[in-house]
Amino acid sequence: MPTDATSATLVASRALLGIVARSLAPALAEVTVPQFRVLIVLSTAGPQRMGDLADRIGIHPSTLTRTVERLRTGGWITRGEAPDNRREVHVDLSEAGAELVATVTETRRALLRDVLESASPEDQEAVRLGMEAFARAAGEPQETELRELGI
Repeated sequence: MPTDATSATLVASRALLGIVARSLAPALAEVTVPQFRVLIVLSTAGPQRMGDLADRIGIHPSTLTRTVERLRTGGWITRGEAPDNRREVHVDLSEAGAELVATVTETRRALLRDVLESASPEDQEAVRLGMEAFARAAGEPQETELRELGI
């Protein structure tokens, strides 16, 4: 049986999901959600060996190869030999890929800021404290959970 806190959190999660969707929508005119996931991983983890990236994202290496090729062709990533082992292929964000991730992130930040600025200072502080408490209680999502969503 849901508690009032559960119901309130469920409503808030839908509102947050709407913000995520609005911030991501322009990028989806350029790349698919799974492709954007590759860009996010590269933006947070840095250059990756193809095998490590496939493991991290949870897809078969041949599927990643096709995805990487599409991203490289689109100018979103770079692909090249590892400096210390020419048999290894490394991928990294290109300037355009980094800009796309930064744009989505900044758009999301601006949408959140707009929502919060419409609240009173007391409510803003209550949201901050509530979100910090929720984050502590929930912890970080497992990569396998994010893989299922393509994020």
